[in-house]
Amino acid sequence: MELLMPAGSLEKLQYAITYGADAVYAGVPLFSLRARENEFNLEDLKSGIEFAHTRQKKVYLTANIFSRNLKLKPFMDHLPHWIELKPDALIMSDPGLISLVKEKYPETPIHLSVQANCMNWQSVKFWQQIGVSRIILSRELRVSEIKEIKDKVPDMELEAFVHGSICIAYSGRCLLSHYMSYRDANQGVCDNSCRYGYNVHVYDPEKVKNQSEFYLEDLRDPGQFYQLDEDENGTYIMNAKDLCLIEHLKELKDAGVVSFKVEGRTKSVHYAAHISKIYR
Repeated sequence: MELLMPAGSLEKLQYAITYGADAVYAGVPLFSLRARENEFNLEDLKSGIEFAHTRQKKVYLTANIFSRNLKLKPFMDHLPHWIELKPDALIMSDPGLISLVKEKYPETPIHLSVQANCMNWQSVKFWQQIGVSRIILSRELRVSEIKEIKDKVPDMELEAFVHGSICIAYSGRCLLSHYMSYRDANQGVCDNSCRYGYNVHVYDPEKVKNQSEFYLEDLRDPGQFYQLDEDENGTYIMNAKDLCLIEHLKELKDAGVVSFKVEGRTKSVHYAAHISKIYR
């Protein structure tokens, strides 16, 4: 089994490995879904990969943005430099970028990012045909669904998140950050709007006919209101509880998961070391 830890800096990478990680994932801000609080540059990645490989550990390089046209050429310009570093795999989401990598560097292992929302065995088969060697499963899957995927596609490696924050939308497909602060989560700059404080206001029914209409007031910007609709199932934009599956690792292993992943590239050095030690 592999314990896969986050690394938002060279120091965090070193601490995670020292305290028990089998592998880490890291990437440069421009093409990674952690553009904020990400200190990695090419030299740091080189040093980190060398540090890991001398200890028989692995580094997976994240390049998991969904690219717009303007980033296609910069991506291809950067790609040869990443390949020279000899990461153990690239973590990717965008089908177009994946196809570009497979065309130019067909031997490079590609792990499908959770951002790609792979939730069923037919999708896993599709990505296998494209050349993906590992699927990072959507957090929303049940253990029984993971087992069915493994039964249907037994030769595909499966990776699952076991610890860390959970996005309020399917695997990061959330527009809240972009709507509230013009920071696009699919470009790596999510500001975690779901985690900030809000006041909830119910408008006077004399002024608003629909009595189920609520408004959120952002405590970071008092006086700024956002409409919030509620139906028979409740509302949908509040933050989920953080994930902690430390008591369910055997179930995941038995279902076919080969890599336990921890979220948290923006967390502290202490977090990287402490969580590595606990899960190890």
